[in-house]
Amino acid sequence: MEGGRVLVYDPTSSTLEERRIKTGLSNWQYTEVLKGLSAGTTVVLSINREGVVAGAHAIPENQQAP
Repeated sequence: MEGGRVLVYDPTSSTLEERRIKTGLSNWQYTEVLKGLSAGTTVVLSINREGVVAGAHAIPENQQAP
């Protein structure tokens, strides 16, 4: 997302939250994250999908609903 923001999945509440990050080098495929994310954080990659907004309930596609 623009402005150094990403959406991340919060597994404790099963919702998406907006987070500010600081980035370094990037190209069309990779972006270096200097601050704002920890290893293992699930980041939303498809932000142009309907309903993908901060605060929305979510289930990662690589997981099944309980």
